[in-house]
Order: sequence, then C-alpha cells, then structure tokens
Amino acid sequence: MASQLDTSPPSRLTTIVRSFIGLIVGVGGGLLFEWLETPIPWLLGPIFTVACVNLANVPATSPPGGRQGGQIILGTVIGLYFTPEIAGIVLSHLPWMILVAIVAIAFGGFGALVHMRFARLDGPTAFFGSVPGGMAEMITLGDRYNADPVSLTLSQTIRVTIVVITIPAALTYWGVAGNEVFRPAIQEVDWLLVPLLLGGAIAVAIALNRAGVTNAWMLGACGFVALLTAFEIRWTAMPPIFLIAAQVLIGVSLGERFERRALARAPKVIVGAALATAVMMGVSLVLALAIAETANISFSAMVAAAAPGGLAEMAITAQVLGLGVPLVTAYHIVRVFMITLFTLPLFRLARWLAVRG
Repeated sequence: MASQLDTSPPSRLTTIVRSFIGLIVGVGGGLLFEWLETPIPWLLGPIFTVACVNLANVPATSPPGGRQGGQIILGTVIGLYFTPEIAGIVLSHLPWMILVAIVAIAFGGFGALVHMRFARLDGPTAFFGSVPGGMAEMITLGDRYNADPVSLTLSQTIRVTIVVITIPAALTYWGVAGNEVFRPAIQEVDWLLVPLLLGGAIAVAIALNRAGVTNAWMLGACGFVALLTAFEIRWTAMPPIFLIAAQVLIGVSLGERFERRALARAPKVIVGAALATAVMMGVSLVLALAIAETANISFSAMVAAAAPGGLAEMAITAQVLGLGVPLVTAYHIVRVFMITLFTLPLFRLARWLAVRG
C-alpha cells in the first residue's frame, strides 16, 4: 500500500504548492545570481536553487505548462529578429548548419558508447540519452524501446546543464559576450498589441504541437513572429520582464529534474554524461573556430551555435549575452530537425548491425 501511495500522481493542491515553491525559489535564485553578477542569472539562478531545494528533499517544480509558456515567450522574442536581411544571412549558413547537425548526431553515437561501456546502460537508454536533441522527443523515442526513463532523462539533463553553466561563464570570462550585431526589427513596446502578438504565437504553437511537430512551442511562436517580421509587419517589441519570466520558467523546469533518489541510483550515468559532454564540447569548439574563420562570423556566436545544449537554453544564452540570436537559434533548429528526422532510422540501423555482428 505504501509503494502504491508513493507512485500515485500528486493531488492538485500538492501540485499547486510545489509549483509555488518552485517559482519562489526560482525567482530568488535569479535575484541572487543577478546580485552576484553571474552570466544569464535568470536562467542559471533558478536551475541552481531549484536543484538544491529538490536535492534537500523539498519538492519544487515548475507550474504545469510552465516550460512551454517560457518557450513561447522566448520564440516570440527571437522571431522579432528575422528581418529580410537577417533571414538572408541565416540562409547563407545552411550548409554549415547541416555540418554541425551531422557532427552532433555522430557524437550522440559516441556518447552512447561511453554510456554502454562505462555506465553499463542498455542500447536504447544509452543512445537516446546521448543524442543532443529535444529531451521530450528523446524520452518518447526511448519509451518505444523500453529505455530506462530515469537514466535517459538524467543523461540529457546533465548534458544540457553542463553546457548552459560552462559556456556563458567562459564567454563572459573571456570578454567576448555582448557584441550582438543583429537587432530586433522593433524595440518599442505597445502594451495594447502585446496580447495580440502573444495570442497569435500561442495559437500557432498549439496547432503545431497537435500536429506532432518537435519543439512546437518555441518553433511555432518563433515561426509566426518571424513571418510577420520578414513581411515587415511589426506590431510591438516584447517587454523585457517577459524574457526574464521565460528564463525563470525554463530554469525551474530544468532544475526540478535534479531529484535525490534519481541521482543516487545512477552515479555512473552522471559521470558518463559528463565525460561525453566534455568531448562533445571540445569538438564543438574546434568546429566553431573553423566555421567562424571560414564564414567570417563571430567566434563567440559560433560557440553558442555549435554547442550541444538545448534549443531554448542556448537561445537564451545568445539573447542575454548578445551572440547573434537569429543565427544561433537557426543552427539549433536545423540540428533538432535533422536529429528528429534521422535518429530513429540510425538507431534501427545500429540495432540491425549489432544483431548481424
């Protein structure tokens, strides 16, 4: 009876209380990290504080739909950058985007080998836990092949968290942040038009999500607003407080995944994910340097573009540090698209080769 109670879903009141705690702790973390003058404080602060609270056995979570809401706001902000001129620059990088995506897929396979050898994970858990695609999509694919959801989620979370913590700190330390060459098409806020802009973004995001599109919440909002911007329909900028809210929601949703029992059960998964992520980041830095030299683009922007982090997290990094927001976002969109398209066929091919071997 006790085990049944432990595994039952929380009541509505419990969910509300945990979400309230998560938001309070997340906002407090953002304020603390802003006072400490850390990079991207409103993302890193909530990740750190919510993770600490959860590891102390005080459940703190994001509100239901919080991460999706944060992604919609973030997509709306980014869509305002896609003027016709910037869209042309982004399209000129398409071959490099495909190359970065191919390298990411290849090193997802490398990460899987690390997990299988070091953490003794089964093939599906190791593979879908290592590919740097959307976390929800990788978990869904892993479920089809009976992957261990705890180890898979933990591996994806460790990778994204390491990238989000180290890259902004390194760029800030080297003094290469803040040289944004792209600007939003409009910078004046019209509060009467903000609900209209967000309403359209939400509607498109919901439609794409129902159609089964990967990362529909951010891509739907970004695509809708980018289309308006490209056709020079410029209603309003987004209030800065909205971007802060988006970072808090996304940061809390990432921090809540650090749960004590899950971490205690899989120490080798943590170490394996850290090792694989370190190698991926090293290769991405070399690739970023090569592309920056060849394409005559900022090295700091390419670091964020080639990093094996999550789409939303790296878009926030680019936005806050001024690293070529539309370019960085486009690189990660292409990567996610190609990973979603090719991950399952590659996994099936790998399984077939393993059986024949």
